[in-house]
Amino acid sequence: MNYRTYLVAGCFLCIGIAKNLNGIATAGSSFRKSRQLACVFETSKIIPLTKELEIIRLNVRLLLSGTESEEARRSHSENHPQDNIPSFFVKESSLDILQHANEDINTLDCRISAYFTANTQIIWPGREIRASSLDSWFICTIKHTAEKYMTTAFLVQTHKENENHSQGQLSPGIAEQSHVSAVFLVHTRPSVVRSALSKDVLFDCAFSIDHQADVTIQWVLHRKGGHKKLMFTYNGSSKQVEHMADRAEMFLEEIPKGNASLLLRNVEMRDEGTYSCSVSVSSLTGEQAIQLQIEEKPTVIVNVNSLSLVEGEQYKLICDIRNYYPLDAQAQWLRELKGSRKVPDVVKNVLSSNHRQSSNGTYSFSRYFLLTASLEDNEHTYTCRVDHQSLQAPIRRSVIVQVRGTSIIWVLLLLLGLSVCLAVVLHYFYKVKSTAKPKPY
Repeated sequence: MNYRTYLVAGCFLCIGIAKNLNGIATAGSSFRKSRQLACVFETSKIIPLTKELEIIRLNVRLLLSGTESEEARRSHSENHPQDNIPSFFVKESSLDILQHANEDINTLDCRISAYFTANTQIIWPGREIRASSLDSWFICTIKHTAEKYMTTAFLVQTHKENENHSQGQLSPGIAEQSHVSAVFLVHTRPSVVRSALSKDVLFDCAFSIDHQADVTIQWVLHRKGGHKKLMFTYNGSSKQVEHMADRAEMFLEEIPKGNASLLLRNVEMRDEGTYSCSVSVSSLTGEQAIQLQIEEKPTVIVNVNSLSLVEGEQYKLICDIRNYYPLDAQAQWLRELKGSRKVPDVVKNVLSSNHRQSSNGTYSFSRYFLLTASLEDNEHTYTCRVDHQSLQAPIRRSVIVQVRGTSIIWVLLLLLGLSVCLAVVLHYFYKVKSTAKPKPY
């Protein structure tokens, strides 16, 4: 895959994400009609006696303004079902936070929580600064339940909007109706990336802001055990790369368009872990995580392609499973009867070798058993079946066994040989006995 291909793939995320769209992108039919998404609002409080932190979760709605007229929007708001479920109304002039939610709403998980500013006023273009009151900020995270993508958006409600639309509070920090604006979002897809060794991997990350601004982008690798590695840092103010790890690249000319994707070339085992895409603008930082899982498909080899044995003869059938990752391969020897449509029998008394790890981090092991030829095995198939998470279907390697009976000619020859041996032995003992007789003189 060349540089242009990666550029197109990375830009696909930011086409449309950097501009405001009217209405909502394609989604399930119920979503297009209702223009709403069921969410969970998460907050916390301290229990007075125990001083423990209690997490509180409330069902809320996320409602997006559409392209209908002001009168229709007013009617929609007035006719909203009075079921005491708090609602977040996103203004039409906001960023389209659901433009990537192009599946049915049943496949989307939505979480909203308060963004604590530590009593500090967040300076944001177009927002009035008041010393006496602070704006209310929220974080909305929408992710696909099958981990296809995730969007994190910052929502703001000004003090003036809160006063104009206040209809009482159902719980601390959340009103019955909150009219908010989406001003900044970060989007990634998918949240889990799987790759084989020595391949190039593109981590998709896009951002959108409601005004022109310099952003700072940072990619960090979080390995198992808490170890961190800084992969890439871009300073928007200086338009300079401040740090770049080996084999890591970004599309610098695409950053102003909202593309913060990272390209990692020639993936190695040490690259496995969770990559965080952090985009900072003003005093807000949006962060998304993408997990990289290394998967190497096993190579399966059986020590013989076909087998011809004499009844009673023994042969060791070996199945080698090589160069796979991670360490979760399973292998079985199966015996399929000739002409049978039944499920193959699992061969018993099969042994396994120890797992061996190669220099590149992949694993290997063997499964084997001793086959004693029987006429019942004639033209039967012995199959080594291997399962691994990197495989869409198990790998199968089969051996057809031919078993022939002992021929009568070979039996006669064996008896003849035994007779000759017996005659030689008797003749030997006769000569020894004759030599041992005393002489007459």
